[in-house]
Amino acid sequence: MDATQAQRVLESLRQGIPPDGFVRHFTVGRTAEISALEKKLSSNTGGALLLKANYGSGKTHLLRFIKETALERGYAVSTITLDAGAETRFNRMDQILGNVMRCIEVPGKMRRGPSALFEHILDSMTSPCSDEKRKQRLNELSSLGRWDHSATLKSPSLYVALRAWIIGSINSDKLPHLPNEVEAWICEPWNYYTRTTWLYNQFVGDLRRYFHDPRADWQFYRRGTDTFIFKNSDYRQSWDALADLQTLANLGGLSGLVILVDEFEDVIYGLRNIKYQQESFWNLFRLFDGEFPGLSFYAVTPSFIEKCKNLLIQKVSWDYDLSRFDRLTTFEMSPLETSELEALAMKILEAHRIAYDWEPDLLMRTSHLNNIVRKTGSLPMQDRARYVITSVVKALDELLQESE
Repeated sequence: MDATQAQRVLESLRQGIPPDGFVRHFTVGRTAEISALEKKLSSNTGGALLLKANYGSGKTHLLRFIKETALERGYAVSTITLDAGAETRFNRMDQILGNVMRCIEVPGKMRRGPSALFEHILDSMTSPCSDEKRKQRLNELSSLGRWDHSATLKSPSLYVALRAWIIGSINSDKLPHLPNEVEAWICEPWNYYTRTTWLYNQFVGDLRRYFHDPRADWQFYRRGTDTFIFKNSDYRQSWDALADLQTLANLGGLSGLVILVDEFEDVIYGLRNIKYQQESFWNLFRLFDGEFPGLSFYAVTPSFIEKCKNLLIQKVSWDYDLSRFDRLTTFEMSPLETSELEALAMKILEAHRIAYDWEPDLLMRTSHLNNIVRKTGSLPMQDRARYVITSVVKALDELLQESE
C-alpha cells in the first residue's frame, strides 16, 4: 500500500472498521476457518451459510474478507445491510432484490449497481474473445439479437430492464437518460407499482423501433399482468430475478454471484410484527433450500438460532416448525488468540509507518506494543479484537505526535 492508501486504512482502523480493499492484509489467525471459506468459493457451487460471531468479534471483517476473495476469484459480489427502518426488510423480497441490485460489484469495474453487471454482459456480447458455448448462450439471452424474448431469463422485468439498458448504452447519443432510468426502477421497484404505464412507455413502447417484441401493450401493464410487478404471487418475480442475476454473471464469464448480508439480527429486533418475522424466516429457509442458485452468507451472533426459536415461542407460534432452524448450515469463527492479535498489531504499525513516513519501531519496542495488546486483549468484552485495534492505533498516533 502507498501512503494515501495507508492513511485511508488507518482512518478505518481508528473506528474499529475493517479497511475496505485491504481486509485480507489485516486478517490473521483462524487458518482452518479461512481455508474452509476459500474452499467454498473455489467449489463453484451454490449454497448458504450463517456466519456466527459476536458483535465486534469479526462478522463484518469476515464478510469483507469474503468479498475481497470472491472478487479476486471472478465473482460478482453484492453486500447489503438489513435495516427495517430504511426499506431493507427481509420479509420483502422486492426490497432485498433492489438492494442486491444497487450494491452489485463486478471485478474490474469502477461503478457498482446494475450498470456494472449489464456493462459486463454487453462487453461479453460484443467481445470476439468469447468462446462458442458462451456465444450460443448469449444468443439465447437476446433471441439472436432481435430481443423479442429471452430463452434464458425467467424474470420478464429484468429482461425488459436489460434490453432497455443495452439499447440506451448503444444509442447513448439519442437515449442518454435511459440507463439511469433503468437503474432507478430496478433498484427501487416498489416506487413504480402504480406507474406501470410509464414503465411501458419508457422501456418498451418508445423503443419498439429497436427490437421485435410481438407482445401488445396491454400484456405489459394492464391490471392482472405481472410484467412490471416484483411483489405479486408471493414475490415470484423477485425470486426469479435473483436467480437471473446468477445466470447473467455466468453468461458474462464470471464465477457467479455472491450475496453478503450484514446485520441479519435485524429480522429479530428491527421487525416487530410476528407475521413479518415469520415471512423473513421463511425467506431464509428458501434461500438455504437453493431458491437462489448462487452463494450467500448471513452474519449473525452465535445465539441467533436460539433467539429465533424463543421469539416464536414467546409470540405463541406453536405450529411453526422450529426444527427448520437446526437444519441451517452454520460457520462459527473462533476468537483470536493473543499471539494473533500481536501479529495484527505489527501489521498496524507497518501501515502507520507507511502512512506518515516515520519509524515507529525505533521509538516503540515490540515488547511495548505487545503489552498494549495483552492489556487491552485481557478485558472481558465481546468486542475485544476491535478494542485492541483502536488502542494500538491510538498509541501509535500519540507516539507520532510526541515525536514531532
